[in-house]
Amino acid sequence: MSADERRELLVHAAIRVMTREGVAKATTRAIATEADMPLGVFHYAFRSKQELMVMVTEAIARRSKTDIDAAVLTGRESDLAAVVRAGLRAYFDHVVAHPEEHLVTYELTTAALRDGEMGDVAARMYAYYLGENQKLLEAAAAALGVTFTEPVEVVSRYVFSTMDGLALNYLAQGDEDQARAVLDLVARTLLASVRVEDVP
Repeated sequence: MSADERRELLVHAAIRVMTREGVAKATTRAIATEADMPLGVFHYAFRSKQELMVMVTEAIARRSKTDIDAAVLTGRESDLAAVVRAGLRAYFDHVVAHPEEHLVTYELTTAALRDGEMGDVAARMYAYYLGENQKLLEAAAAALGVTFTEPVEVVSRYVFSTMDGLALNYLAQGDEDQARAVLDLVARTLLASVRVEDVP
């Protein structure tokens, strides 16, 4: 088994442990046991537990991103309003379907911010989220033949910050119907506050 294959198995084992028992219980020993590997393999596969944590958040993000990409980039929707709504709903649908996974990302963020040994894990996590969000916005704009007149980096951070807060609020409060009403409000606010111009 290659090092890459071991890393992938350990990442998925870590996600299972964290979603089942919480981040605090996800020791290197628990993760190695979940992956049915000797503890020494963990230290061979990763330079540090911090490296694993970043890979865990990226793996979870990719799962929801697959659904968002399918909603936004398949060409099923032909106008910006429909694409925006489809993308936001796809993300929130993933939160509803996999709440434990999203809870893990919040646990990892707060743990990283509290623990000096976790270094820049939180910053790297959010840089990854924002970067992927920006790529999606740029791809959608190109597909629709429009360009944002506001800086795309600002648009990306606005959309991500809003949806990040909505997801956490849903995990804490529940009430899916009201959360979806907020989702529609987010779409309308985004469309009203971000002007677009046709590409010549």
